[in-house]
Amino acid sequence: MSIWTSCRLLRWHVKIQPKSVNFNQAQPDVIIIAACARPYVFAAAQAGYNIAAFDIFDDADTRRFCVYNSRVSFAHGGFDAQDLLQQLSELDISRVQGVAYGSGFEGQPELLAAIAQNMPLLGNTPQTLAQVKNPKCFYPLLDQLHIAHPEISLHAPSPQDGWLIKSAGGSGGTHIRQSWQDIGLDDYFQRQVTGRSISILFLANGHDIQVVGINEQWCSPTAHMPYRYGGAVSHIALAAEVRDEMEAAARNITAKVGLQGLNSADFILTEHGLLLLEINPRLSATMDLYPMPDLFERHVQACRGKLTPSRDDGDIAAKAHGILYAPQRLHIPEHFAWPDWTADIPHAGLIQQDTPVCTVFGQAALAGDAKVQCFARTLELEAQLSAMSH
Repeated sequence: MSIWTSCRLLRWHVKIQPKSVNFNQAQPDVIIIAACARPYVFAAAQAGYNIAAFDIFDDADTRRFCVYNSRVSFAHGGFDAQDLLQQLSELDISRVQGVAYGSGFEGQPELLAAIAQNMPLLGNTPQTLAQVKNPKCFYPLLDQLHIAHPEISLHAPSPQDGWLIKSAGGSGGTHIRQSWQDIGLDDYFQRQVTGRSISILFLANGHDIQVVGINEQWCSPTAHMPYRYGGAVSHIALAAEVRDEMEAAARNITAKVGLQGLNSADFILTEHGLLLLEINPRLSATMDLYPMPDLFERHVQACRGKLTPSRDDGDIAAKAHGILYAPQRLHIPEHFAWPDWTADIPHAGLIQQDTPVCTVFGQAALAGDAKVQCFARTLELEAQLSAMSH
């Protein structure tokens, strides 16, 4: 959830309506659907695409780069299928080359399959998505490939101490919890481990991969969401053997299940070694950390079986992005001057406690300094918005 400060956005703010749509004369040639579409919209716009975007925020800077944009109803970790399919049916798709997607479909491969009946997907197939996000399939696959992961149980273990509850098809860390109340049919259990949270962003063509970058991630916890996604930083210092192990895991999984396009894999580096947590078989928010103007086009080509080298590796500085969550109910003024190190700009009005406000960036030669800057700016903006809301 972020956009790079190298591109200064012209920000405009409107009061959001129940359904807000922007339609220009240009017809879309790519559709992007995600819980938050802005990072992918920006990347596709850099590559020269006309974009129709569907997400749950409809932020001002998402609109800025679209020829068509609309909000989609979203609840319980998934899209309202009827709402999304109805909106897509009303769109002129005569020039659309394909549909790229980010988070939001992990628990709805059947919805992705319905979309794919009318338009090609620029990403993994619904079958691959279902296989990778189903713990009954994924963890036995890791065992078969000799890829280490935390201990998993599909049934409630006893004793309960030291286990996390996860929801199959969840994303963003909001589904991970420690409370044993309201265990669902799609829940499974993972042994709790401690270590450094790291991830690899890579392009895949069905049998091989190309590494884009390796990142460190952190959480923004609440009492009920202790593992909620907080942010990430690129260009981290990491031992070569750890990098090689991450790359090998991504390559072996790609060869086994046929991953396509841009994907990411989350790991935890413990004192005993590297453990794979999950594969995200879709566009990743860490795409924001690599402002390569051709990255989206490379995603499209990878989906077509071609791994192409970047024409521009972008700025080699470390970049961090963090999500500012509302510390209490906030009121966003009509003409608030958003700093140029922010993105995912909300509309004027009320933002409820613990919901995302915007994305904040930091940049420095070293990853640690970029992360510190990102944290400092987040606290600065949080204090400013809180003072205005009192």
